[in-house]
Amino acid sequence: MTRRLAAILDADVVGFSRLMGFDETGTFATLKAHNGEVIVPSIGRHHGRVVKFVGDGTLAEFASVVDAVGCAMEIQRALLQRNEAIEPDQRMLWRIGIHVDDVLVEDEEIFGDGVNVAASLQALAPPGGICVSQQVNDQIRSKLDFRAIDFGNRKLKNIERPIRVWRWTTESEQLPSLAAPKEEAARPVRNRPSIAVLPFSNMSSIEEQEHFSDGFTDELIATLARCRWLLVAARNSSFSYKGRQPNAQQVAEDLGVKYVLEGSVRRAADRVRITAQLLNGTDGTLLWAERYDRTLADIFEVQDQLASEITGTIEPELGSIEFAALRGRTVFDMDAWEIYLKGLWHLYRFTLDELKTAKALFEQAIGIDPTFAQAQARLAYVHIQLGWYGPLDERAERICEAIDLAERAIGLDQKEPAAHLALGRALALDGATEAGIAHLRNALQLDQSFAQAHFALGQVLCYVERPAEGIAEIKEAFRLSPRDPHLWTFHNILAIANYQLGDMAEAAKAARASLRSPNATFWPAIVLVATLGRQGEIDEAREAISRLHRFRPGMSCADARREFYFGDNPVMTEAFIDRFIADLANAGLPD
Repeated sequence: MTRRLAAILDADVVGFSRLMGFDETGTFATLKAHNGEVIVPSIGRHHGRVVKFVGDGTLAEFASVVDAVGCAMEIQRALLQRNEAIEPDQRMLWRIGIHVDDVLVEDEEIFGDGVNVAASLQALAPPGGICVSQQVNDQIRSKLDFRAIDFGNRKLKNIERPIRVWRWTTESEQLPSLAAPKEEAARPVRNRPSIAVLPFSNMSSIEEQEHFSDGFTDELIATLARCRWLLVAARNSSFSYKGRQPNAQQVAEDLGVKYVLEGSVRRAADRVRITAQLLNGTDGTLLWAERYDRTLADIFEVQDQLASEITGTIEPELGSIEFAALRGRTVFDMDAWEIYLKGLWHLYRFTLDELKTAKALFEQAIGIDPTFAQAQARLAYVHIQLGWYGPLDERAERICEAIDLAERAIGLDQKEPAAHLALGRALALDGATEAGIAHLRNALQLDQSFAQAHFALGQVLCYVERPAEGIAEIKEAFRLSPRDPHLWTFHNILAIANYQLGDMAEAAKAARASLRSPNATFWPAIVLVATLGRQGEIDEAREAISRLHRFRPGMSCADARREFYFGDNPVMTEAFIDRFIADLANAGLPD
């Protein structure tokens, strides 16, 4: 075997199995046409060679990084034109990953970590897009107009070291980079919010602590970049303000962002205090501020924890801020992203009427943009909630619809955490609990700051009688998003987990906390009744039953038992359901 330096290009079709199921002959013909008329000729024009075809994928190598990236951009532009006349759900879209590294060569095959990195980068790329490593981006920066967005440090499969990833789409060619001057600015894709994280100021009394504040800022930028709904200014753009004191309006104008996050780090001995504040880039208004105190045992662990906590808090905060700006407007003058935000607001009200409104809004957003994976994922989530709060005889159908929509969302964007969240919850309710847990863990691998996924994993772990593990996940959800719109459900599952562990005092405490949330449903009320029934607190139980009946008039033990089933599938174990119903009866709930 010999070695040589190569730029490795890995290309693969998005959702090939789905397309084959839709039209096997036509899909295979399209694949051959794409390879023969676009991909292979472009590789040749850019002085590369095809190493091999693997199913619907193509592996190629180039002597020049510039040639490899130029080839990838040409391919995606050409395929975009070919797809214009094709229905969105029938388009053949490709992902491309590019890395530069030493490769081992034998019989014209190439091997090594570099090939694995290129394949993992390809899997991170959006449909019709390209992901490249930091090494590639560094080499082409001054040689190609490659407007990529910093996608943060990523832990790739089977690769020990993290790789910094840059992401490009054909849409980004119509947009400036986030560091572009204001006069070149254009409307962001789907009007998503954008943010710049300024270098956190080092306020430490200890000398030479600049590395800690800079490292924390790096970690925060990388963690925020994992949020698919948020555009994050690249690290180099943000750090151009280091040592300066610009106002938020100036930063927003320079970088073309809507929000600015700034803060400070103060370290003394083994303690660290970090303050953070979110500012409106239009007028400099303070939108949110928080202070975090930690003991330093492991610097990197503290940086990671605080970065994920700030990210988890900012997500619902920005959602509320963005939605507030839409009040008074109708869907007729909104784009897909704005309609999606409006749908989220109604989803989190957790009533049947509000869920139906959310469903209609997500469907409208998808009608405007059929490739909108997040809207598909949240529509799946709505069907799950309609299963919980709608007619019981519709539950099995709702879950089938949710699974179909979530898989469609993953087909559009396999790295969308909300899609894996929806599929994980739906599969668990459909009886495929282990598969559901796997998808929920996948959602957390994609976005460790996704509080709703931590909650959902905790919930499903309780389904399979693993409450101690469930509590750990729910507590992480609380830590990451202390003002989350799902907060009542966090408390409610915490109550169920403690009930499973036999800690009735903690179960009752959590159920009461859930009931104090303005969007709580009947579930914490019924959990409180069962808990008090187990404790033999009959007088308190009567009051709890009265509260339950304000949510669900006339609810009986038989009604409660039916709530634990989706079709023929019990959500919890039969032993748990029997025990729970017996405690409701002990509390005085009618049979």
